[in-house]
Amino acid sequence: MSAHNIKGKRPAQPPEPYPRGRILSSPEAEAQKSTQGRRMVRQRILALGKDSVFNMTGLVRAFPLDPEDLPSLENQFTYYAHFLGRAEELALAHVGADPRLHSAVMCNRVTSAMLAIMLGVLKPGDGVISVVGRGRSHPSAQQAVELAGGVFAEAVGLEALEEGIDSRRWRMLVITPLTPSKHHMPASEVAQAIAMAKERDMLVLVDDAHMMSRTVFYDEPVTFALADPDLTVWSLDKHVPGPRGAAIVGRRDIMDKVSAMAFQFGLEAQSGHYAAMVRGMEAYDREPVRRAASLARHLFKRFSKRFGQGVYQAGPGVALTAEDFAEAVFLRRGSRDTTLVPSEISVTGCFLLFKDYGIITIPITGYPGAAPTFRLMTHPDGERFGVTALEEAVEDVLVRTGELLERPDAVRELLLGEGQPPAR
Repeated sequence: MSAHNIKGKRPAQPPEPYPRGRILSSPEAEAQKSTQGRRMVRQRILALGKDSVFNMTGLVRAFPLDPEDLPSLENQFTYYAHFLGRAEELALAHVGADPRLHSAVMCNRVTSAMLAIMLGVLKPGDGVISVVGRGRSHPSAQQAVELAGGVFAEAVGLEALEEGIDSRRWRMLVITPLTPSKHHMPASEVAQAIAMAKERDMLVLVDDAHMMSRTVFYDEPVTFALADPDLTVWSLDKHVPGPRGAAIVGRRDIMDKVSAMAFQFGLEAQSGHYAAMVRGMEAYDREPVRRAASLARHLFKRFSKRFGQGVYQAGPGVALTAEDFAEAVFLRRGSRDTTLVPSEISVTGCFLLFKDYGIITIPITGYPGAAPTFRLMTHPDGERFGVTALEEAVEDVLVRTGELLERPDAVRELLLGEGQPPAR
């Protein structure tokens, strides 16, 4: 087990951050990479049109306002009259919550939702233990706990949780049924983890940001039908035709404090954003996600045969960890000589995939802290690009990434843009 796993009598530790190298060396460099990616997207669409890009992030991030919504958004008062309370009502229904017991608040993204929760429920020194089936939780969970003055640790799997949960008095358990890299913890294990926490009078937060892909791909219940968590976070842009945003749903007594933090620190969704959330939730349809799931299973069989055992089923998508992507590159290159670390190699592959094929993956526009996983989600544009074309594109990218292994200056220009200082 890696150092961040809770094991035996060893003190609990936070998860290790995603490794950095000489090019993607800091949050500032990752932010610059994101800016470069967005610049490349803009240039491609302006030159070749919007159909020249293929969204394989699993993030829809639409802004589905209807024309008749615009007069209602003229000012904050007309917005209150036409939209106030509608998104919260829809969010409660989608996660299976009881309006008599639970309430909701809409936030501008999952990271801000995490911050509102931790500021609302934690006191300095409180301990939060996280559990994932594999990989690690989203960095925003740890960051929010630490910003609130708490202590964060993580267990990988139920056995590690059983060993770590009694190592100190924990205030909260965070459970991630489907991680950012799409590692799955089955519903039965989620229920067991919740029961463990409840026996110890701990609060339970289910980070169910990927709820819609989880429920469709794995045929599992929505969050509040899994068991009885105190709080959940659900994303309105992940396999949902809404804008970037998040719903926090939880027990009313806890939500009073959480909502206060959201409004106090400006973490809540603003009027146009809120209205687009309403339209996105109203428009949600399981059928496109179901088709993407079927395509992803077929894609997994093809990719496993061609690219090896490192390929894993990432829910309705396929993925290679940064380390496994690098190994595939080394195999084709016939050499491991490079100053690049696996995360930089994987992100380089993602940038080449976009530059030459128009395929957008998370690392192209993702913020600092995003996983460097080489992940291809089949919703919404996998079917439009085509399985055979995608397989050939990935093979080409693996070869051409290998050609850049000994050219760090070229990689720096690709990832960060022109005019960057040469790699040392």
